[in-house]
Amino acid sequence: MNDGKFEFKRVRRRFRRPLRTGMGPVEAVERILIQTQTEHGSGYGEIAPWPGFPTETTDTAIEVLRSAQGSLSHLTAVVAATRQLPCLAAALSSCRHWDTIAAFGGHLPCAGLLSDDPADFSKKSAEGFRTLKVKVLPETTIDAIRSLLGRFDGTLRLDANASLDLAAARTWLEFVRSEPRIQFLEQPLAVGHAGYASLGSEKVALDESFLTPVGLEWDGPVVVKPLLVGDWDQFLAWRQAEPARDATYSSCFETAIGRQGALWLAAQDRVTTAVGFDTLGRFEMDGRDRHMSGPEARGSLDIRWDQFWRDLA
Repeated sequence: MNDGKFEFKRVRRRFRRPLRTGMGPVEAVERILIQTQTEHGSGYGEIAPWPGFPTETTDTAIEVLRSAQGSLSHLTAVVAATRQLPCLAAALSSCRHWDTIAAFGGHLPCAGLLSDDPADFSKKSAEGFRTLKVKVLPETTIDAIRSLLGRFDGTLRLDANASLDLAAARTWLEFVRSEPRIQFLEQPLAVGHAGYASLGSEKVALDESFLTPVGLEWDGPVVVKPLLVGDWDQFLAWRQAEPARDATYSSCFETAIGRQGALWLAAQDRVTTAVGFDTLGRFEMDGRDRHMSGPEARGSLDIRWDQFWRDLA
């Protein structure tokens, strides 16, 4: 990737219903899709910032892309020179590995993401999901989670999206640690909160607090969002050096380009648990989801990526 050219397209995706998180509702997201051209062919990548994560914004990414004026070597050099552009680094990694990514048709067990729709639980259970992820919202109670466990014989994950104070986090963790069928409580406190030191890492998973492995001072589980994690080759080298760490791979509501690459990256990890990619069908119909949904997240061999690129508005 020392020469070649690139172009990009900016797209906006609106949720059918605002996505409720512990940090508040998300109504829409912006994504930047990249196509690279080298003597080896075309590559595709996606820049997909997510609220609450300390990455570059879409506006910052656009500025960097425009400044490179279509020169892939220039863009690669700029991104390699800073750690402040993890989404761009991930997108270029996807482009670099695209031949292998496009040929990925494997599958991984997928956790179901419960919405605030009461009918959602029955639907996910009927579809065969064995792991469910539940958002811990201000109105969520421990009794409600106990009730859910009573109706479901699989595993739960709880995600607080950094919305708890220290007292509430301790209360929730006491419950989580007493329930063997709850895998972990995800991001109970804000990024950088001193309270993590007193909570301990048992059944506490970092999400917003884990971006890239650089400088990580945490021995507990981490939630990996492939499109935010920076350079994928560096990430894979870190995973090989720390194979015993519990890493769970999760979506940031990417398009088909980002999803194909993210699933490929997750599949390189031989010890990961069910991936968090139950994100299809949640946007207004825009043609940017192309994979099949269900309790297995599958790569697709049927997408014509050159046509997908041309179809982008």
